[in-house]
Amino acid sequence: MRRVMEMQRRSRDAVSKESSPKTINNKDTSVSDILGHIKIDEEKALIALLIFILYKQGADIKLLLGLAYLLL
Repeated sequence: MRRVMEMQRRSRDAVSKESSPKTINNKDTSVSDILGHIKIDEEKALIALLIFILYKQGADIKLLLGLAYLLL
């Protein structure tokens, strides 16, 4: 029983030492802010989005690979 109480105390101490995670303010975020932190330009983002949409629609793999080549 003593060991159980010791482990519970240790776990409470570990949890209290952790800092709370930072929250993102959703009011001030926009797509350009999000993409600004990721080093990708708008053209590549649009091509990637097009690849994703075409993939979901069942497009030809050669078309998807050709578009992916443009991302390089």
